[in-house]
Amino acid sequence: MVWKRWGFLLVLVLVFSTVLSGCFGRPERPLTVYTYASFSPVLIDQIVSHFQAEYGVQVEFRSFSDTGPLLNQLSQEKADPQADVVIGLDNNYLPKALELEILVPYKPQAADRIRPDLIFDPEFYLTPFDYGYVVFNYDSERLEQIPTSHRDLLDPAYQGKIIVENPLTSSPGQVFLLTTIALFGEEGYLDFWRALKPNLLTITPGWDEAYGIFTSGEAPLVVSYGASPVYHLLAEGTERYKALVLDGGAYAQIEGVGVVRGTPNLENAKRLVDYVLSPAFQVLIPETQFMYPVRNDVELPESFRVAARAERLFNLPPNQVAANLERWLAAWEQVINE
Repeated sequence: MVWKRWGFLLVLVLVFSTVLSGCFGRPERPLTVYTYASFSPVLIDQIVSHFQAEYGVQVEFRSFSDTGPLLNQLSQEKADPQADVVIGLDNNYLPKALELEILVPYKPQAADRIRPDLIFDPEFYLTPFDYGYVVFNYDSERLEQIPTSHRDLLDPAYQGKIIVENPLTSSPGQVFLLTTIALFGEEGYLDFWRALKPNLLTITPGWDEAYGIFTSGEAPLVVSYGASPVYHLLAEGTERYKALVLDGGAYAQIEGVGVVRGTPNLENAKRLVDYVLSPAFQVLIPETQFMYPVRNDVELPESFRVAARAERLFNLPPNQVAANLERWLAAWEQVINE
């Protein structure tokens, strides 16, 4: 009977060890971050190494082609979230994210260091971490006639020379659509797109595809970011690719980081939000993410002399965008498919 007594004790030990590990042990899964494909590998490595060294926490990233598919995935997993943090949903995606109830609010420790005009969500469901201007980039070695306005893009001289992203699936694509609405109004933006169609080489699902086609030389104009030329200056030592600020202004895209509702790893999720706002992380953004940092105490590097400079912003009021975006997108899709 001795072996039975020892067997019973062994079972008790196993049961208690399981309970204790569940109560006091580390989370069973790593901290999981959803982001878009163009989020800088340097920044990913920085986050991963920081959390491993500082907290002994493993961080895993899952990337999506662009912000649209990223939001759709979070929506599909709402009942059983697989992500803890999302990086990359921007100011225009906030209303949809709130409607889907996929985020929880968290005001980070460094909130007072964020430029006040960049805080697009006072409840901090999404916290700004970088921003940039969505403008056209052009290849100065292949584009002879440089446009100065959006109406110039309708000139037959640009037939087949323009690449844009789909606003249904792409964040910069959506911002460009909003730019046309801001400039031409609801009564004129669809006419602009009808006239632009012959000059479009293609409409891509996301920025990665569009910019790859652009740099491969298939077309000299692409919707991109105002700081994209900084990448080419640093990586290739060239100023061939330039930012094109049409009509003297641009639409600002402000990207956010948020905590996913239902995460079992809430403490570390909040730590990650705090970390991307730290000076050590923010100072890396300009020359890795090729966007502007949101902290008001981080200086821009010299390389940003080739980045876009917008004299005015075309941004529409967020409430107006939230109330009308689905209708605008549907109308745009109908025009494109005519």
